[in-house]
Parts: sequence; structure tokens; C-alpha cells
Amino acid sequence: MVNDTNRRSFLKYAGAASLAGLAGCSTEQADEEGSNETPDVLMVVGYPQSGVQLFKDYYADYGDDTVDILVTDGLQDNGLPGNVGNDMSNVQGSAPSASGPGVDFFESLFTDEFDYDNAGVFTSQAYDASAVQILANLMAGENDGASIRDHMRVVANPGGTTYTPSELPEAAEAAAAGENIEYAGASSSVDFDDAGDITSAQYQVFGFNQDGYETQSSIDFGGSGDVPQPEPAGSGSGADRTVRLGVLQPETGDLGSLGQAIRDAALLPARQLEDSIDQTIDTQTGDTQSTAEAAVNAANSLVSAGYPSITGAAGSEATIQVARNVLVDNEVVACSPASTSPTITGLEDDDFVFRTPPSDALQGRVLSQISNEDLGASTASTLYLNNSYGQALQESFVSAFEESGGTVLQQVGFESQQSSYTSQINSALNQ
Repeated sequence: MVNDTNRRSFLKYAGAASLAGLAGCSTEQADEEGSNETPDVLMVVGYPQSGVQLFKDYYADYGDDTVDILVTDGLQDNGLPGNVGNDMSNVQGSAPSASGPGVDFFESLFTDEFDYDNAGVFTSQAYDASAVQILANLMAGENDGASIRDHMRVVANPGGTTYTPSELPEAAEAAAAGENIEYAGASSSVDFDDAGDITSAQYQVFGFNQDGYETQSSIDFGGSGDVPQPEPAGSGSGADRTVRLGVLQPETGDLGSLGQAIRDAALLPARQLEDSIDQTIDTQTGDTQSTAEAAVNAANSLVSAGYPSITGAAGSEATIQVARNVLVDNEVVACSPASTSPTITGLEDDDFVFRTPPSDALQGRVLSQISNEDLGASTASTLYLNNSYGQALQESFVSAFEESGGTVLQQVGFESQQSSYTSQINSALNQ
């Protein structure tokens, strides 16, 4: 276990596009040597509702000491140990964390405004995603997706006067006046590269106990160098304007326990700006129900209602399908606060898709480092949710772990919200 004062530097971030090749689809694979060797580490990718049943099945059959387990951001849920009925002390994980200059202000504002004990995962990214879209809309001067898209990097990337979340009303006034600004956010500096990915990131390493999860250390990725900031081209906004922003998040389903807080954080910039600027911010929410099909339907409803940009979706498969079936054809911007699949970097999206969390091409390397350096593992298996998020993240881990000299014994996929995961767990552990 690493201590809570350890801040480790990691690989120099080279841009998610260069790492996108780590993504791919995997199916259950047999141990090539035909042995029954139990892996040193089991890496699990999933969501909270499925995770509860999966870990109940694991502890019922294997107890606490069989194998070290690593999880990812989708399972970073304070309620997980209580729902599982185990302190889960053999489980560590990694998740994108907040390291922007406005993180403390955001966390205080968020917990004061809403009834949450802490900010939680991806909430700072949601706040930033909405703030940038509102600023881009104010500078563009119209509820037009293409114009908002063309101003996302103008208001976010280096080159103008810097504003942080505590100065969001001042940033909004400057954007409405057409001034050159740089929004530096809560989750990161929020600089977008040519693919719409952020160019720097921090990951937290966390562990579970009977009360939930606790951050143990952090791992930093430095910036990738210069990022483009186009010249402002919009007309700015007068006092009689209404800025429209849709919010598309999983309020129900497998991600519902995480998605509600993310939704609230996405709405927070509009609440912060209420009565502080001359313009009106109009928001409307849509529930993805944690499925891609429902996400597409909800996104179509937001577009039909006249919302030119959307904070969402959360799940990677939902974002991918919304991009392909809604955003590009309708020229609507989306900025996801939680979709981390490397596949998103290479989407043919006509630059309408942005995101504030880093690509899982990076998280796979973080998990490999934890396996090697903290746990001393030489063998591993993966147990992953069979969708774009789970497939790509486990492939990223497998690639990084094998590059470091480790051996992957099994790669086992599972479907969400099943009544039992015993068979998949046994396969992953070679039992």
C-alpha cells in the first residue's frame, strides 16, 4: 500500500491520440499454458450496481486474502463496501482526480449547494465541461453548435486573461464582451488538443475500507506542449440573450449512484451565474438510464428542444453512440465529464466532441504501475464490463502490463446487472 503523502510523477503525457491504439475489443481467453495458476492481481472494470453482486460473489467464494484486486473509476463508490458487506481491504483503484487551480473553490461550492458529503468522482470534470460550454456560447453570441464548437478552445486554451471557477461571473462577462480569456478549471487547466482531449491529467490511487474509499496517492501526467487557441470570431452577447445548455447524465441504471452527483455538478455553473450576469442560462436534463440506446433518445430530445451543446454523456458507449447518431448530423457540441474510452479520441465527430477527463489509455498505465511497483505482481487477469469502456480500459492495462514484463493469464468479459458472476470470477482466477 502507498502512503497518503506520496505524489509520484509518471510518464510524460504524449497526447491521447498517440495512445489510442491501445483500445480494442477482447473476449474471454484461455490460459495458453493450460495451468490453474491464480494471478497475483485481478483487475476489475465495472459499474456500481453490477459491482455489488460481483464482489458479493467473490467474497462468498474466495474471502479476503486470495488475490489483490484493482478497480477503476467506474467502481469508485463510497457505498460499495457497505452494499457488498465487506470492508474490501484487498481492493485498490485508480481514477482521474481534480488538480485544477479552482478545485478547492469548486468542492466547497458543490458541497454547500447540494446534499453530498464530498464532491465525488467526475464532478469537477462536469463543472468544467458546463463552464466552458457556457463561456463559448457567450463569446459566440448565439445558440449555434458550430459557433460554440469554434469557441471551445478560444475560452479554454492558453493565450487570454486567466479566470478560475471562483471568477466564473467575471469570465462570463469578459466572454460576452468578446475578450480573449483562458478558463483554468477545477479538474485541470482544461486545455483541449486537436482531438478535443485534455492535455494534462492527474490520477488518484485509492483504497477501500468499511466507510468507503480513501485517496492514498496521486500520479501526474504533464502537459503535452503547445495547444491551439483560435482567435475569437463571435459577436459576443448582449443582455437580452438566453444561453441554452443540455445536461445528459445517467440518473438511473448501473451508473445512477454516480451520475446524479455528476448531473448536479454540471448544473452548478448555471446556478453560480444566476443573477450575476446580464444573460440568462437555460438548462435541461436528460437521463441516459446508463444505456447507449436511452442516451441517444434523450440526446435527440435535447436537440429537438433547441439545446446546441450538451454536458454528457457519462458512459463511453453512450457518448460514442450519441456522437455517431445525434451530434454530428445536428451540429451539436458535447463535452463529456466522464467518458474515458480511448476510442473517443479517434471518433469521426467533425470536432463536435470534447471531454474533460483523460483517456483510459493513460489509466491502463497507471494500473500497471500500481501492479508492478506497489503490489509486486508478475501475473494478472482482467474481469471487465463488456462495453466500449470496459473493453478498451482492460486492453490498455494488458498492453502496459505486458510491456513491463508481466504475464496476463485471463481476460474475461461480463454483462451488466446479472444475478451471478461466479462463473466469470472462477474463469478469471483459473479456478
